Amino acid sequence: MFEVDSLPAGLNRHRRQTRTADELIGLCRGLLADGEVNASEARFLADWIARNQDLHDDPMAAALYRRVDDALSDGVLDASEEADLLHALHGYVGGEAQHEVIASQSTWLPLDDPAPTIAFQGTTFVVTGTFVFGARRLVTQAIEERGGYVAADVRTDTDVLVIGETASRDWAHSSYGRKIMKAVEYREKGHPVAIVAESHWRSFLVDQVASE
Repeated sequence: MFEVDSLPAGLNRHRRQTRTADELIGLCRGLLADGEVNASEARFLADWIARNQDLHDDPMAAALYRRVDDALSDGVLDASEEADLLHALHGYVGGEAQHEVIASQSTWLPLDDPAPTIAFQGTTFVVTGTFVFGARRLVTQAIEERGGYVAADVRTDTDVLVIGETASRDWAHSSYGRKIMKAVEYREKGHPVAIVAESHWRSFLVDQVASE
């Protein structure tokens, strides 16, 4: 059996990043336990993220940090800022599980706001997570029947990433995975990747059927 220290540096770093991101999710869940967050808790969270260098390459952690930092920009946390921050924290961890078999709901922190209009014809989609709509093949079929394309992974030419309502057990973390991280990273670099929830995507399926 290999010792951790004998593993390649890149693999060690990847494991540290994964472990630290999972710790951040756990920390956020702890802060949410009483249904409120105060300024000292928000400052602690911001400092914790800033101190952990393993998170500096995690675009989801960076997005959360910006939300916390914005909320604390004037040194106080009023009721409106607390509500926004609570929403961001819930979005990061994926809210509360709705069933004991489900580990978590999917993150909504990186969703486009406002959500964009979805045109299927000629649009390249990537899908991730578990869909209420049905199995992955049914999701792919629904997109292709409307003239869209489904790629296996997020690339610079991806138009829309659709996040299924429920987190996947294959994701790197309980509420988000590599495809979501990659889409956030590309978007921050200026590539116009839209990130939408399954519910938003489904609403355009209904609209298209009604217009046919």
